[in-house]
Amino acid sequence: MKTKGSIVLFLFYLIIDVVFAQAPLVLQPLDYTENPIDIPNPDRGAYRGRWQRVATNFGITPEVDHLVPVTENDVLFHGATLVGLATLGTIEGDDIEETQFYNGQNLSPNYAGGTGVSALPSVSFMAFDLARFSSNAFLTAMGAMNYREDKSFTDPLTGESRTGKTQPLTEYALNYIRGLLQKVREGNGVAFVKFSYDGNGFSYIEPSRYPHVVFPEGIIHGPEPGYITLNNPSAMCDVPGHTDKNWIEYHLWQLKPIFYEFEDVIMCVKTGMLGPWGEQHSSPMALNPQDRKMVFDAFLDVVPSSRKLLTTQLLFLSWYNLTYGTDFNVIDSIPVPQEGTPEARWGYFDDSYGSNYTNSGRYRTPDDRYRFTNWLYNMNTITQVEGGIGDNVFGNMPGAIIEAFLFRTTVANMRHGNYSRWSNFIYNEENVTAPVTFPATSTEMTPPFTGPTKAAIFDPVYDGKTGLEYFRDRLGYRLVLREAKVSEWVKNNGTLYFKGKIQNVGFGNIVNKKDVTVILKSKTGSDTYNVLTNLDARDWLTDENGNGRPDNTDAWRDLSFSIKMKDFGNVTTGEYEIYMKINDPKEQSQNKRSVRFANKGNSWNTELGANLIGVIIVR
Repeated sequence: MKTKGSIVLFLFYLIIDVVFAQAPLVLQPLDYTENPIDIPNPDRGAYRGRWQRVATNFGITPEVDHLVPVTENDVLFHGATLVGLATLGTIEGDDIEETQFYNGQNLSPNYAGGTGVSALPSVSFMAFDLARFSSNAFLTAMGAMNYREDKSFTDPLTGESRTGKTQPLTEYALNYIRGLLQKVREGNGVAFVKFSYDGNGFSYIEPSRYPHVVFPEGIIHGPEPGYITLNNPSAMCDVPGHTDKNWIEYHLWQLKPIFYEFEDVIMCVKTGMLGPWGEQHSSPMALNPQDRKMVFDAFLDVVPSSRKLLTTQLLFLSWYNLTYGTDFNVIDSIPVPQEGTPEARWGYFDDSYGSNYTNSGRYRTPDDRYRFTNWLYNMNTITQVEGGIGDNVFGNMPGAIIEAFLFRTTVANMRHGNYSRWSNFIYNEENVTAPVTFPATSTEMTPPFTGPTKAAIFDPVYDGKTGLEYFRDRLGYRLVLREAKVSEWVKNNGTLYFKGKIQNVGFGNIVNKKDVTVILKSKTGSDTYNVLTNLDARDWLTDENGNGRPDNTDAWRDLSFSIKMKDFGNVTTGEYEIYMKINDPKEQSQNKRSVRFANKGNSWNTELGANLIGVIIVR
């Protein structure tokens, strides 16, 4: 069908040439080869999680969320955000600084780097800890540990509360959140947003955080204000007009205006809210299917429908079963969601990427894992990973490359996980195409395995580079212009014709809608003319087999358009450069957060935030 369509389009242009004396299409002198370097783009790539392992009054925690203040008198807690010496109180906003991927070694006080591979993150991890607004949530690690010993919510010596106080989010708190999101807007990145009541993991014991003391791993106390305890006498909101909501639902209702106000820079929202770190495990509410459904329903209501909601497959499965009256125990029993349905809003959060065969208990058997990844691939959504790269067939390359295409891995925390497993891997044809046999059952703990045997596809563009460089660049989508033909000239009352091809060589696709605008820029002056096209960047799909090689012409997607010159306005005669600008429909700036092609050459115009696709003479 695509071939027939191309023939019809060609004949149409040919008829136009003959009947209306339209100028022929001319191949533009651009570089159509991929540049194997880091090309930061919105809604995909690496992000820098915050680290804090220095002694503070908050205790020791390996990952840090912004602890949202109630008033201006509250001490701020942000964690370390810069490469080098960890500093308490650094505020992360746009956070676009070149950073090395973490090599998994304890480099205290420096917790980033060691792999020799860097990235310029275009995603800001904007995680907000609402512990001060829950009487069940601990405010410090020491407070949680002391509660473990004496079961008291207050310090017996000082009388100070070890927890927050269940209450509405204050105006000061809401403005604090707005202020940090505004820093993202003022930068040139997007925000990956998360809210929870224990973003810093104070309610959960991880023995590795306390190496000199023997502690059993597990939950100390559930942090959510949505259930009754001695310290939290009511799970229901007491604000007049909102007594039908529990406190979690009310807090999200308060945040709804912010989600819409900053829709332009929010790439997706992690549903969080339940369990330590907002990872939706361990706590009483996180283990309750009805509470899981409640949380997902609340986010469906408060977050703009343009944005995906990232959560675990277990929470999503509970939501689906209770919503539709099904009894599925494996997620691939769910039909692939249709666009526009609530279930199509789902995106995948994976905090133990490649950690083991069953992914920290998220799958009962390796077979469940394969069924899940196949279903996830067909869903075509966002997958966010925390790292947790395991020394196994799933975590090591080339197996990790095979899995990434199935997961459509989109964003990854460059400070979480031993990325040296990939930076030490030399990306060449022999290494990449080595057959990988996966385990068939959970009893197959060591090779030889008897499961499916697969091989990754070698891309010669990255020959000799590291596996981490390849993985960094393939996160989410990556667009390479493969062909651009433009009318040699056009009358200012005629029609501009463009015939082009583009290839998406990434693990995934563009998920959030993008406007595709054509810009004419005078070569002799400063005049520019813009027209919004009907092209949909979400149609530029990656190859279904993960083949991003430049010779895979079957994966080249159509980029053709025609525009009547009158739609540009009153275009004066002269020579013009033609640019393509791809950005979010809600974008408020002139040139920020635009999609840049990964081509060699000097075709990117920073001032316009657009890609050069040709030159034309207007007569």
